Amino acid sequence: MEIGAHTVCAGKAEGEAVVYEGPFSFMGDMDPLTGRICVPRHPLEGQSLVNKVFVFTTGKGSSAGDCAAWAARENGTMPAAIICLESEPILSGAVIITGIPTVDRPHKNPFDLIRTGDCIRVDADAGIIEITQK
Repeated sequence: MEIGAHTVCAGKAEGEAVVYEGPFSFMGDMDPLTGRICVPRHPLEGQSLVNKVFVFTTGKGSSAGDCAAWAARENGTMPAAIICLESEPILSGAVIITGIPTVDRPHKNPFDLIRTGDCIRVDADAGIIEITQK
């Protein structure tokens, strides 16, 4: 199945989906040394985002988010790609400076179609999300 979307940061990537129906920030939500969600009692606590296609609602800002994203990039702990409903300015800046293929404003609700563990290809150059179920 293919879904159209808006390109935030160009590029192509594929990987296993990690789905979280909530907001995300590189600053404070993900440990840049390990690539794991580090918030106690978070639904994804301990989940690795390394080389995954991370699906979430929107960024939740933090002016240091791009610095945390850069640290994760340098450590090789970034998601392979990002799909979100809306990329706010802080998230957009973080993905652009780190080069993570990212799309937002998908033409269909990804939370109805994508499950954690699904294989996802993101072609942000063309604005296409391809879903292959487990």
